[in-house]
Amino acid sequence: MLRYKNIFIGSQCNNKCLHCTYKQQEISSPELKDIDGIAFYGGEPTLRDDLLVIIRKARVEGNRRIKLITNGRTLSDINYLNQILNAGCYIFEIKLWSFRPELHDYLTQIHGSFWQTMRALENLTGHPAEKFICLKILICRENYTEIENTIANAINTGVNRIILSIQDNKLSFQEAIPHIRNAIQISIFNRIWILTEGMPLCTMNGLEQHVTEIYSKWDTLFKTTFKHHANCSSCVYKELCPGIDKRYLDIFGEKSFIPVASCKHFEDIKRLL
Repeated sequence: MLRYKNIFIGSQCNNKCLHCTYKQQEISSPELKDIDGIAFYGGEPTLRDDLLVIIRKARVEGNRRIKLITNGRTLSDINYLNQILNAGCYIFEIKLWSFRPELHDYLTQIHGSFWQTMRALENLTGHPAEKFICLKILICRENYTEIENTIANAINTGVNRIILSIQDNKLSFQEAIPHIRNAIQISIFNRIWILTEGMPLCTMNGLEQHVTEIYSKWDTLFKTTFKHHANCSSCVYKELCPGIDKRYLDIFGEKSFIPVASCKHFEDIKRLL
């Protein structure tokens, strides 16, 4: 799995998500040369007037893979999508909170945002250009109980990959894990590759190959302070895992984290990291 250089290009957004994790970011101004893959994110990167210029520059500088992480709403305009593709971006990560319009719109705080994102997915999957589409399903307290239903809908959209991304430090892993594990099995059964984002390795025992961070390292898109706790000392993953988000531990503590004594995938995970 390709590791991307994540580039934050502004906090301006056309959603007002209740669990936004990017509000405090500073705009990145990195060198665009000699990077195999670049991922542009925000805020909402498609709101930048110069996005097409940025994409073209990244392509001219030799970047073979350019990814756009977006809520997709502006891509509901097929003409704008064509401009993005023509500029040289063929990899898309579309963020979605729910397949229930009223819940998605509640979490984005924008009426009609669900249908715009759905139209964007239709435009992308129906476009003849060769491209890669990932659907990032954002998980929080308000929607975790319906993850299975969300996945059942997601597998019918025609996307190439699904990511289940934890966005809420006040959501207990202990409550979310059964739903996440069920969702992974549904996706596997339907032959859609699925990954998790923000789930510690110890919580995914037996499904470690679906943890995004073993491929991308723990380079998150938002500022996180990780911390080992007492139960980490006897866990086989201690040398590979940075621990748990300190904000989560302050709320829930460490009792629900059970150390993993051994893992048949340990050496493979170690090599990937």
